[in-house]
Amino acid sequence: MPAGDLREVALNALASGSDLTLNLERISHLDASALQILLAIDVEQKKCGHSLQLANTSDHLQKWFEYAGVGDSFLQAGQKNDE
Repeated sequence: MPAGDLREVALNALASGSDLTLNLERISHLDASALQILLAIDVEQKKCGHSLQLANTSDHLQKWFEYAGVGDSFLQAGQKNDE
């Protein structure tokens, strides 16, 4: 999915006003623009008192998040939010 399309989907999802869960089961790679969009969604969700959860994140993708320095930024589905 091109970053522009992901951004449009993200904006529509944010308008729902509830917690969001993103299923990454079939995703093996995200580019930098997709990562920026995920980070922006996470920030906006937290501002509104909601969360962004990532579900079914592969080990490879989780390592990529860690290499990018955002491994702890996202709440993984099934993980408790301590905030």
